[in-house]
Amino acid sequence: MPLCRLKPSRILGIERFSDFGEFRANAVLGAGTSTPLRPREFSLSRAILPLRDGLFVLQRAFARRLEVDVGTDRGIGLVVPFSFHSVSNGREVDNSVVGVVRGKVPVESVERQPNTYLMLRFNSDMRHRGWADYDAGLGFFRTQDDRLARLRATILEMFSLASECNDPRQFEGLNRPIQETLIAGLDATLVPDDALTARRGSYDKHRKLIAHLDEVTALFGSEPLYSDDLAAALGVSVRTLQVATHAVHGVSLHHYLRLKRLWSVRVQLMIGGNGITVKAAALANGFWHMGEFAQGYRMTFGETPSETLARGRRL
Repeated sequence: MPLCRLKPSRILGIERFSDFGEFRANAVLGAGTSTPLRPREFSLSRAILPLRDGLFVLQRAFARRLEVDVGTDRGIGLVVPFSFHSVSNGREVDNSVVGVVRGKVPVESVERQPNTYLMLRFNSDMRHRGWADYDAGLGFFRTQDDRLARLRATILEMFSLASECNDPRQFEGLNRPIQETLIAGLDATLVPDDALTARRGSYDKHRKLIAHLDEVTALFGSEPLYSDDLAAALGVSVRTLQVATHAVHGVSLHHYLRLKRLWSVRVQLMIGGNGITVKAAALANGFWHMGEFAQGYRMTFGETPSETLARGRRL
């Protein structure tokens, strides 16, 4: 969905500028000084979305020279490209590179075309997830095209949902599930594959950790399963859980938890009581993108959620 199609709501803020004299920089990752390369063609649009643990700004900027101390006083900042090309501090940055910054870094950038990208700032430094494992500075991370495509699709879907929602209380209930989906995409993008390789001789330790994970998830019952909560309950980092899940089951932690959440939905639908609906069961288990949920459910169980619910009501 192009940014121009997003509409403001009680959740999503929209800013549009057609006159450089009225333009105001957004300071999510540093305000800086912009000089338009083609003033007569100036135009900028941005959508601003606050989530539980950070701030997210989807922006289509103008061709410009930019001087900025990019970054954040705490946490971590990222730039996810949608349509992007610049020369930043002498380095060419294209559409396949995610930028990550810890601390603040002076940047001089030339953007010869209007660029579209997401700027996001997390309050946490995300070290426990294995993101950009360095103390301070600006890093560029190239990832597989399919992973970046899924990440972009998640971002557009969450902005679209925020644009359509005018009930802050309803969106508050979706806030954390949305963020967990986004974090899953960023894990796939920013955690190197070789970082998930277990050390030789560690299989038994990882097998015991996953057995403990299964016990803890059972205690959560029908509550949504979030990686940070589970890691805290087990007294380990999310990164350790990621390595263990990959070593024992050959899948990512997010995939493993997603299967558990899908099974929890299935159990609720098979019971079929108390006026349960497919949407209510999905939301209760942390699924917020109904189309993606339905597709995943059918691929996993060979039938649609509504078919499971109908059979459950007949029993």
